[in-house]
Amino acid sequence: MAWLGQGKDTVEWEEFRDDVLFYKWPAQELKKGSRLIIRSGQNAIFYSNGAIEGIFKDEGNFDIVTQITPFLSTLKGVFSLRGDSGLRAEVYFVNAKELLLPWGTRQRIMIPTPEAPSGIPVGCNGNLIIEFRDYVAFIRKVAGVKATFSLGDVSERIIGVLNPIIAECILGGERQIGVNALIALQGNSRALGKKMAEELDKELMDIGLGVASLNIISFNYPKELQAMAEKIAAQSFVGDVGKYTAVAMADSFAQEGGGGNAGAQAMQMAMGMQMANKMMNGAQSASAPAGQTDGKFCPQCRKMVASNFCPDCGTQTV
Repeated sequence: MAWLGQGKDTVEWEEFRDDVLFYKWPAQELKKGSRLIIRSGQNAIFYSNGAIEGIFKDEGNFDIVTQITPFLSTLKGVFSLRGDSGLRAEVYFVNAKELLLPWGTRQRIMIPTPEAPSGIPVGCNGNLIIEFRDYVAFIRKVAGVKATFSLGDVSERIIGVLNPIIAECILGGERQIGVNALIALQGNSRALGKKMAEELDKELMDIGLGVASLNIISFNYPKELQAMAEKIAAQSFVGDVGKYTAVAMADSFAQEGGGGNAGAQAMQMAMGMQMANKMMNGAQSASAPAGQTDGKFCPQCRKMVASNFCPDCGTQTV
């Protein structure tokens, strides 16, 4: 235990770093005339006999005897009883700023799908916010036994369980999910991030910390996964021939700027559609009563009519 000589002392965390979670004042006895300095983004915790005596959050410069000890739980009046022998207490400064921790998968996670039961590799990254949940647990497990503890140390603690947690949250209790659902994870990132935060929170509870929130910035996949998803989507899309043809026409115009070869391709596609319609109409005509015709083309009006002669111009249809 360190003993301070007579005179004034300044209790402070002078070399304050945003990525460091705490600083312990090296002495354990506070003399009369000592002052406490709390800077912006710091909390000062007075700890004695395994319990927290007081937590001070206001920024400023305070006289410990007159402005601090009256608010301590069991150490009130100690100075007046002990004279100049000092006050036995540990002082911990904790980082009260927003503790933002970037995270990411070090290697992709294998997620099983019906198309690839052995798993498809998926990676993701984002950031999370760490907060203090239990100062007593933090002092007993961390601050009381370590010289320093940073966000990097928190990262190392959770990195070992990060991949299994992400995999469990993505699958949501299912053994497999489809490829299309896998590449649609970004749209469900808020709910997924909430589940991940709850699981990581349990991992940090033991040392008095917790996850206030977790944000997923992006997912990344192999190029082969994107191609597979596009193929699956195309196969289901081709089932609607009309939709497929319309989109193909639009795609042709888009690729060629709406003219030139695109116009020819669109015309050919339109002719193909017209031929398909005539074939369908012909099949219907074959089953129609005798003498009834359908699906005739007027070369003058350039439209389909339902008789041998155009009702508008009188031209014989073909």
